Amino acid sequence: MTNKVLLFSLIIFTLIVYLFIGGFDNLTKQSFKTFYESEKDLNYIIELDNRIDELLQINNISSSELSLLAMNLLADGYYAQSYKVLENYIQNFPSQADSELYASFAEVQYLLNNLSFNKDVLKALSKSLFLDPSNHKALTMNGLYLFSQSKFEEALKNWSIALENVTSEDQKKSLIIVMNSALKELEIKQNNNSK
Repeated sequence: MTNKVLLFSLIIFTLIVYLFIGGFDNLTKQSFKTFYESEKDLNYIIELDNRIDELLQINNISSSELSLLAMNLLADGYYAQSYKVLENYIQNFPSQADSELYASFAEVQYLLNNLSFNKDVLKALSKSLFLDPSNHKALTMNGLYLFSQSKFEEALKNWSIALENVTSEDQKKSLIIVMNSALKELEIKQNNNSK
């Protein structure tokens, strides 16, 4: 009888120690993962915001977990939630934020701003290009901004460098299309200047 009581006490003690050391955080992470992978219903977005808020309160969440979550949210079209996670990453792990993370931060802000550039998007792009001047995502977006400002030659320079650094055929085709648009705009500009 005392062995059973001792074994039961040991199990309870182990469970308490596990939960005290970080088990609650691990349970929250696992709960979020299960929720995120579940079927999307009408209340999913509202619950997603709440779940992300809970997840961001965890003390031992790692930079790699935040980065992976943010990129998955961005890829799945949950831009506001991705923004929240990326912002948290930059605040809590500023020395680990790399060029790709800042490029994604610029992208999500651009998407949230109805495909428009603002000072926050440009600041994130600038930081991304400072950290890696050959980051194709940042160069592509920066080229789009320059194109919108009628700075076609500068846009072409950005897109040329981006073209050298992309690996996907779809990305290459997209860059060639926008480069052709810039070349046509330059031609029109030159023709108007020569009249």
